[in-house]
Amino acid sequence: MAISEMKELIEYLSEKIGIPTTKIAANSSFNDPSGIFSSDDWNNLEVIIEVGENFGRTITDEEAETVETVSDIYDIISN
Repeated sequence: MAISEMKELIEYLSEKIGIPTTKIAANSSFNDPSGIFSSDDWNNLEVIIEVGENFGRTITDEEAETVETVSDIYDIISN
């Protein structure tokens, strides 16, 4: 399954982590401890890798470690 829109990614993240889609934006940060995502780096890494698997794109550990925002994930899985 290829991703065609940021909306699809946001909907998936919303379901995966239990946060309303209205709270997730392209610039939502995985690294901000006061942000919407867990401050647990391992949990975030797991979610990022699972996103890739869901959208048919393997995200390596090295790629996942560079992700700072939802937009970064989108850029990886849309290529």
